[in-house]
Amino acid sequence: MVKAQKKRRRGNCMLFENVCIEGMGYVIPDRIIKTSWIEEQLAPINKQVGAPAGFIERLTGIKDHRWWDDGVWISDGTAMAGEATLKKTGIGREEIQCLINASVCRDYIEPATASIVHHKLRLQPTAMSFDVVNACLGFLNGMIIIANMIELGQIDTGMVVAAEDPKEGQLSTIEKLLKNGPSRDDLRDNLASFTLGAASVGIILRHKSKSKTGKRLLGGTSFSNTENCQLCVAQNTWMRTKSTALLNEGAKVVVKAWDRFQEKFGWTNDMVDRLFTHQVSEPQRKSVLKKLKFAPGIDYPTLDYLGNTASVAAPISMAIGIDKGVVHDGDKVVLFGVGSGINSIVLGIQW
Repeated sequence: MVKAQKKRRRGNCMLFENVCIEGMGYVIPDRIIKTSWIEEQLAPINKQVGAPAGFIERLTGIKDHRWWDDGVWISDGTAMAGEATLKKTGIGREEIQCLINASVCRDYIEPATASIVHHKLRLQPTAMSFDVVNACLGFLNGMIIIANMIELGQIDTGMVVAAEDPKEGQLSTIEKLLKNGPSRDDLRDNLASFTLGAASVGIILRHKSKSKTGKRLLGGTSFSNTENCQLCVAQNTWMRTKSTALLNEGAKVVVKAWDRFQEKFGWTNDMVDRLFTHQVSEPQRKSVLKKLKFAPGIDYPTLDYLGNTASVAAPISMAIGIDKGVVHDGDKVVLFGVGSGINSIVLGIQW
């Protein structure tokens, strides 16, 4: 047993023998904000710096974004995803033994948003709850933590949830740009703010002895290049991104993470039936697929109508894809995450 544990830990590779995915739930806000509306607000700035009309949509491939209705807190959106996940799986709320909130956005600095979601979901007082925040990668980090707890025998059922809402930051950035009369470089560095969108998602992981699905989370690998931790920095009301450098360096990290996954798990590109990835822009999505040497069409993009939903992006694409029937019994599925920092995780799933 000791030798097996040592082998399992070697090389920062995560191997799970007892973890199943019971199901996923998600919520897409009804309120649609078109990229064309954002560009209308920025029209004086675009004219000033010589940016052509419609350039944001053409550059990003994003047509629509979502905002939550006024008065909806992050914990509300997160709890809605939690409820949707409970309903989808048929698992009782009293069976959840750990709740992780992986949202970048939050209600307050403290308490942890997870504690508020725990209350709104009416979970048992014996169910622990906490936040795990790692930019757009937090949801996959949360999955790994729950999976490890299941493997260790600490819990048999856990939930990860996340919600995002860029409204405050987008409105604040528009106001700031109009007020300050920025240069073309300023507009470029703030462009990432206008790719974001709102949504929420949840997943329940369970010990295989209690699973009704048998859909295995096999494990994963990670890779980081934190020399580039300053390429994207953000607060509630602003985000500054060196987009070209971030996309180039991020692609390198993603390729390294996938190379490590193939080495540790013995998978090849041809063995993968479906790929769900984090999505920032259409050029980024296509570029990463090309550098990973995957054929077009193997992923399931939601970018054009949701925007970049940060920690929600990769898992909600998977949840929607499952609902739409693009994943079939026996499929080998890859869930790919990347976040500012730059960090990446690859998770392998046997559906």
